[in-house]
Amino acid sequence: MNILQPDKIKIEKGVKGSLVLTGADGKKYQRVNFILLFPFTDTENYISAVIKTGTEYTEIGIIEHLKELPVKIREMVKEDLRLRYFVPEIKDIKYISTKYWFHEFDVITDRGEKKFYLRNVREGVRFKTDNSIVITDMEKNRYKITDYKRLSVKARAELDRILL
Repeated sequence: MNILQPDKIKIEKGVKGSLVLTGADGKKYQRVNFILLFPFTDTENYISAVIKTGTEYTEIGIIEHLKELPVKIREMVKEDLRLRYFVPEIKDIKYISTKYWFHEFDVITDRGEKKFYLRNVREGVRFKTDNSIVITDMEKNRYKITDYKRLSVKARAELDRILL
């Protein structure tokens, strides 16, 4: 495990807006992304810096604590994490219609109204242990329902109709 020392690395925006990390040895890594390590709920500690080649990720190293980074660099890493883990929260379900084996969802999220399509309920809907649900649509966008039990009766009925 390679720990990235905050005082020995440099992170800056590249020409096209991607992040460039310069390691302690002076080596530059282009198009760097940051991913959360376990537990995923901890967004401040143990952040992995990776580069993607094809479908494979190669780890450059791990930032132990974001708070140890200079403010400007810390904000760049946090923004990269926000973009990677962006998941709108479904607040209400207006309707779910089924046509030709596709489910059309018309929902209200914390980011506004949204329509999306789901082909396979078994693959696209994940139940979590805390009454939350994550839905992945046909375009691989994710949406979360924080607490299924807190949805309106009508919204739960719409969801139950396709899930049960």
